[in-house]
Amino acid sequence: MSSNKKRSGSGGDASNKKANTGSVPDFLSDGLDNKTICDIVQDIMAIIHDNKGKTAPASPAPHTEIVNKISSDDKFKFFIERYPMLFDMVTKEAGFEYSSLEYFLSMREEIIKQRITSEEASKQVGQVWFDKYYKKP
Repeated sequence: MSSNKKRSGSGGDASNKKANTGSVPDFLSDGLDNKTICDIVQDIMAIIHDNKGKTAPASPAPHTEIVNKISSDDKFKFFIERYPMLFDMVTKEAGFEYSSLEYFLSMREEIIKQRITSEEASKQVGQVWFDKYYKKP
């Protein structure tokens, strides 16, 4: 659906695969830098971890209750609005693979520094994930 939606209003050719060398990609100009994203994700993970054993001594706080508390905290408002899928991934009850986030953010940094295009990064990420989860060893 919206994943193919063109994000810039520049009217440029969508088939142009070269990086736009004169401007900062919009996902940085209207979002957070990688360090801030990592810091927020670590804060959220710590809150979830620290609250798993709270409330009644015999029973941990329900996961949904912890996530709702995080969601209502103004500190995380922009992050949740700007990165809803990442927030959902980080707050999954099954847990979150932090090394995957680090990998994605390293690719994002490559795009920001215009070392690769977002299309090239997408292909690389897709191949790595295919190899990791679907290829037989």
